[in-house]
Amino acid sequence: MRAAARLAAAILIAASALGTTRSSLRAADLSRGQKLFAACAVCHDPASPAKLGPILRGIAGRRAGTVPGFRYSRAMRRSGITWSAPTLDAYLADPQGTVPGNAMPYPGMADAKQRADLIAYLLTLH
Repeated sequence: MRAAARLAAAILIAASALGTTRSSLRAADLSRGQKLFAACAVCHDPASPAKLGPILRGIAGRRAGTVPGFRYSRAMRRSGITWSAPTLDAYLADPQGTVPGNAMPYPGMADAKQRADLIAYLLTLH
């Protein structure tokens, strides 16, 4: 139970720093977000060094294209994005529309609820 309380506190702190509302966090399903992340982890494994995609651990507040050792596309390096709940939401909805020319071969996630769940989970990765 203490671990769950620490996790909830970490999410609320990250959410407030990123401008996400408490009500949207309450609506987010971390368990579902973790399950959705399994597809992302094929390229973005949070437990190992970057291989196909950069590590997403600590993504909140990080400038796009800056994980040391990962070779980003020119488009991502020059995007000027700092990752937050709103920028993650836009990018996950339409990666090519948000950062034209990026190298991630992902068409996007149309379902807003799935994106909210995934983003809530991403915010817990430290």
